[in-house]
Order: sequence, then C-alpha cells, then structure tokens
Amino acid sequence: MMRQMILILAAVIFLLAPAAEAADGGTVTAAAPGAAFLQGEELRFSLDAGAAENGRWILRNWQDEIIREENFSGTGFTLPALPNGYYKLEVAGIPGSRSFAVVPDPEKREKNPDLFFAVDSAQSWLAAPQKENPFRPADAFAIVSEVARRAGIQMVRERLRWSDVEPEPGKFDWKQYRLNADLLSERGIRISGVYHDAPSWTRSNTPRLPSDLMANYRFARKLAREFRGKMTVWEFWNEPDIGFAPEGAWDYAAALKSAYLGFKAGDPELTVAPGGYARTPLLNYNHVVLLNGAGDYADIFNMHTYAVIRDFPAVLQDIRNHLKRHNLTHLPIWFTENGSNMEGAAREESGIKGVRKHSPAQELLVAEYIAKMMITMQFLGVERDFFFVLPPYNERAGKKDWGMLRHDFTVKPGYAVLATLIDRLGNAEPEGEIRLGDGIKGFLYRRRDGRKILVYWSISELDTKEERPNLDTQNLLSRKFALPGSGGKLAGVDHFGTPFEADGAQMTATRFPAFIDCPPSLRPDIPFISQKTERSEPEKLDRSIVFRTELSDDFKLWVGKDGTDIRNDTVRFKLQAWNFSGREKQGRISVSGGGSRGIPDAVTLPPFGKSEFEVFFKPALNETFKGELRVEGIFGGSATSPLVIPLRNLKAGMEACREVEMPQLVDPVNWRKNSSGEQTAAYDEDENALCFTTEYPAGVDRWTYPEYTLQLPQESLAGARIIAFEAKSSEPKGIRQMLLMLVLKNRKTLQLKVNVPGTEWEECRIQLPPDIDGGEIVKIRLGINSRRDRISYRIRNVRFFYAR
Repeated sequence: MMRQMILILAAVIFLLAPAAEAADGGTVTAAAPGAAFLQGEELRFSLDAGAAENGRWILRNWQDEIIREENFSGTGFTLPALPNGYYKLEVAGIPGSRSFAVVPDPEKREKNPDLFFAVDSAQSWLAAPQKENPFRPADAFAIVSEVARRAGIQMVRERLRWSDVEPEPGKFDWKQYRLNADLLSERGIRISGVYHDAPSWTRSNTPRLPSDLMANYRFARKLAREFRGKMTVWEFWNEPDIGFAPEGAWDYAAALKSAYLGFKAGDPELTVAPGGYARTPLLNYNHVVLLNGAGDYADIFNMHTYAVIRDFPAVLQDIRNHLKRHNLTHLPIWFTENGSNMEGAAREESGIKGVRKHSPAQELLVAEYIAKMMITMQFLGVERDFFFVLPPYNERAGKKDWGMLRHDFTVKPGYAVLATLIDRLGNAEPEGEIRLGDGIKGFLYRRRDGRKILVYWSISELDTKEERPNLDTQNLLSRKFALPGSGGKLAGVDHFGTPFEADGAQMTATRFPAFIDCPPSLRPDIPFISQKTERSEPEKLDRSIVFRTELSDDFKLWVGKDGTDIRNDTVRFKLQAWNFSGREKQGRISVSGGGSRGIPDAVTLPPFGKSEFEVFFKPALNETFKGELRVEGIFGGSATSPLVIPLRNLKAGMEACREVEMPQLVDPVNWRKNSSGEQTAAYDEDENALCFTTEYPAGVDRWTYPEYTLQLPQESLAGARIIAFEAKSSEPKGIRQMLLMLVLKNRKTLQLKVNVPGTEWEECRIQLPPDIDGGEIVKIRLGINSRRDRISYRIRNVRFFYAR
C-alpha cells in the first residue's frame, strides 16, 4: 500500500511529534479529553502557568466567523453552552487558537451492534510513549479510548506484534495490548485485532510467516481466550499480498487456516478474517489464496483502500467478481483501512525536523472526505468501514499526516464529522439515492423508528478527481435544489452536527455533506439493493487438516508470490500434513498435476501433530509450459482443504519461442519522460545500457515510469509470450517496487511486478498474461516507486519472445 505501515514504528516514532502544536492553543487547555466535549458538559478551559490572569476570549465557528467574545479574569474560564459543532477559541495576546469539538452524548441513544462506521485506532503503537513528542499527554492510551467513545465509535482496529508478547515459547507478556483492550472494553468499544510479526522461534524457513503452524494455532487460541469479549474480531496478518508476507500465497493460506482454527478453538463466537488486502484491483495472489481453500476459513472478506472516491464502484465490482468466482458472495465485505490522500503532502511546518502537519485547509478537505467516503462505501454494500487512522501518525519521510488527532492528541475537524455520521446514521439503513439535480448527491436513510433522513452534498473534486496537490475548500460549490414533495421548514445539521433550519423548497447544497430530517413519504429514485447472499450448502469438509509445503531449490517463487518456476523436469519438496484436532486421523493423500512418489497409500496423523513426507513430483505441463501442483486428502470420509501451487517452466517456454532483440529500447530518445520528479535518461556505452536517474522534490509520491511507444505494426506484441531484459539499480533498498506496465489501445494499463534488481546485472523475465491480446498493447512503461529522493536504475539486452 502507499503507506509504509506501522510495522517499522520503532524507527519512525519521532514522526508523531510536531512542536508546532504549541501554536495551536498550546497555552489554552480544554478540560475535555482530546478537546472533545460531550453535549451538556461544562465547556471549561484553563491557561498554562505564566499566562496572563485576565484577558478576553474570542470564539469562532469552523468558518472563522466570530460567534461571541467576552472578558475573563483568573487562569481559566467557562464558555456558555454551545450546539454540537467544531469551534476555534482564541485568547487575546496568546498566539494561535485552541480548536475543540462539541459532540452528541452517545449514552443518550440506542447502540447498534452492527454499526457501519468504525475507525482504525492502532493505539497500542501510535499512542505509545515517545520521548520525541513533548506534546503527547501522559495518559494518551486513555485519551484515545475516551475520544473514541465520545464519538460513538463501537469498534476500533488494533495491532499486536506476536514477537512482542511471546518472545519465547509459552512465555507471555501482554504489555500495553492488554491495557488498551481493557480501556476500550470498559467504554463498551469492541476491537478488531490483527497480529503479525511471528517470533524467530516459529520460523525455520520463512522470512515473515510462521512455519510452525501448531505454534500459530496455539497463539491464536491463546489470543481468543485472553481477550475474549474484548477483541471480538481477529484478522490474521496485515496486507499479505504485499511485503508483509513475502512467502507464496499457499503458505499464507496454510498459516491463515491454522490461525482460524486456533481462534475458533479459543472462542467459537469470534469473527475471523484474513489480513486486509492492500492492492486493488485484486492481484492473482488473491485468486491463488482462495484456490487453496482459504475461503472456508474466513467469516468476512477484508480489504484496505486508499483509492479516490470516483474509483470506489470499480473497486467494489472487482471484489464482488472475485468473490463470485470462488462462490464466496455470502462473505460480508469490510474495509479495515480506508484513508485519504486527496489533501496531499502536509503543508505546514511542525517544529520538528523533517516532519510536517496538515494546514487548516487540509484538515477541512479530510473532513469532507470522511463523510463522502463513508456514505459512498455504505451505499456500495460495504458492511463496515474503518477510517485510517485515529491517533497522530506521519509517513513518507514525515510529509504525510494521517491522524484524526493532532500530535497533542486533540481532535481535528474530521473527528466531529465522524461523530455526526454516527449520531445521525448509526441506527439507520440505506434506502436509496435521490436525484436532486446536476452536481448534487442525495442519499436517503430510514431510522429504526421509521423516521427518514437525507444526506446531501454538492459534488466537488473529491468526488470526481484523482489525487492532486493544492486542493482546498474555499469554493463551497453552493447549488440550489428543492426537496421533492417538501415545503416549509425542515430541521437538519451540518457536517459538524450544528443544527439549522431550511425551507424544503429552497435548499442549498455545498461540498460539505448535510443531514436533513425529511417527510416519511419521500421515496428514493434509485432504491438501495443489498448485496447480501446466503451461502450455498458447503461440501462436507474436514477443516482440521491443513497441508503445507517446504519447497526445494527446484522451485523459484514468482515475483507476485502467486506461483513458482520449476528448474527441473522432476522437482522435490517436503509435504506437511497437520492435524489440528484432538484425535488421530487416518486417510489418504493424493497429489495431482503430474506424477509423484513419496506419500504412502495410507496416512495416519497424530492428534495435534503432523506427518511429513519427501515428495518427488514430475509436473505435466501444457503447451504453454504451465501446470499445477495440487494436494488433497480424504480422512474419515471427508475431504480436506486443498493445497495448490501454480507452476511454469519459463526456461522451456523461452526456448520454444522465437526471440527478437530490441536494441531500440535502450536508446534514450525513444522514451518519454514520465515521473513525479526530474527524470533523465542516458546511454552508457561501456555497459551498452540505458540509465534512468530521477531526483524528486520534497513532499511528492516518488515514482518514475518512462514510456516507450511501440512502432506498429513492426513492433507489435501480438503473439508475444515473454519480455526479458537485464537490470540493475543504484540502491535496491531505495526501491519500493518495480513494475512493467502495458498500456492497451483502450487506455487500460496492466501492471506486472518485476523483482527489484540488485547492484549487479540480473536477468528479468516477465510472462505476459495469457488472457491479454498482445496486439492490443501500444505502449510500455518500465519503472519504479522510490523510497529515496534520488535513485537510478539501468536496463539492457531487451528481448521479446513470440510463440512460434
């Protein structure tokens, strides 16, 4: 994902500490946790020691309009009662302002256990003590928990690092994870927990995932028991389709199965999910995970997205097609991370070197985004959405500001928007869309008591555009409309929950969503259609048996982790058959996709144990030199979940093709510049290579994808099977990913992953997808996403391989 994730938090925790928070009312302190007051609470403020004991306060609304001002004496004062909303408080003679929110008291409304609106709090990591942040309050864990409660949040997403809590087998130290689970549970907030980072003692031949599936099972069971009733959902791993799980998709599926069984053994009522997938459109990796039967070990389908709102329908259609392909349309879809990039790199200095913070205009952009994102996702049939992220958090060398809280743990405007969404829509169901006129969106909800509420807004760049810098909300994009069948006064609230009245025949929409109570007779023009389906009767399956492989050097993992190249006609691997039940299992194991030896006709699996076999396998490949290794079992008359590994013999495939050298692809004049930085291309005569070098300005998403336009018809890729070239880079660790992009005539782009090259020349071979007509390809882009402000890579010896 575009985020580098919290996994490396210890190395970047200083990013959470902008000293500029002192300029935001640093000498004025709100009595409420996080400066989030509940409606009806006394609005008390105090001045820091050394401030003048007499003065004048000035209260402004979110539009910077003065609402009221008064003199005060002493070291503090209390404001008169205010309606729900987001405000700025100034004290004459003190720089800056103290912003604060007044939100509805969640205890005064009925709770909805199926509440759609949620937030990723990640507080065990992001609210942890950090000496570099002088503005972090001492009780940050409690503040984050209480701020979540006050917003009406009923579920947050939390993190847990396995290696933190069980560094040695059976020796547990729950650290801050238990404290935060208690703090949230005491406030009636349930947790969707996620764990990853297996300790080294669980990994014998895997870089990240546990190879000891029994240790994984026991840990999941321990978590379920230890946090029962508090962590009511568990996700296994985070974003396994990218760098968090560099192992093959079948390895992730096996580890997921063992975790699922452990969770259910510890608490059968738990909801269990795979780790949230990062990439959309979904990769073939996801398909292979489900080919391995992982869908039988999941209660929800779990996704992350940082896509722009205009792309949400395509994202959801892709997910539904994926689930339909695997007969899993009954799984609810959750987005456990959903965040905004629309506001761009943070624009203001924070007071700490290398770290920036949102400007007020950016905070308002995110506030606008939160409401529009959440409602759009709900109407697309998503069942729960978690905004990323509640506590303060910076990434991208300190330039990306994510948090809903500032670095002093006080609330930004987006917090008040989320509280309003929960208050107005938390107990309501979507009814459908209403056509209100050009440039206006309208979404109708029905509350449990039968009352109806309309959410409406004026379409802005956030609805229709891609990410771009320097957006703001100064233009409210006001548009007039009349509510069908409604005359007279109607009551409503703005995006911050501040009440207003409007004439139903003369209403105004702005870019910020508003909520209006409307007549029960109002009907949607486009009714909401639930995407829920019932699961068809599953086959009789013994889920307690899980297969896992340890592949020999005869296999080479594809860069997409969705298959392997085989290097010999006969390949060798170890097959493990794990039994996660308390009784002995007898049956047989079959290997298909070729000939095999090494597995006895009858197999006995010990209770809570495994049997292991050394298998020799001769794949039966098709005419494109592709095949499949498939392992299945029958125990006690019940089928097991399969193990499936896609195979290919790329070397044999290349030898069977017609090779065409493409020297013109190392001529710099043939490549169009295409980068977020200053890109240059030069020919290196000594190495007969093309060198691309890019320097990036501060605050940009660093990417370089120079573009080559095929000279058609002579350079057509019709019939092409493989593109090969040699590559090397100046700093492999500075490259986040390398991609070969194929641009089609219809302007769609296919992205094919390439192994990041080292500092010495390496052969790169990319097989074109079999379902793509190479004749439709008109352009090629070959480039990188960089972690560095300056990076270079080189290519040479480019060849196309065509079917004979």
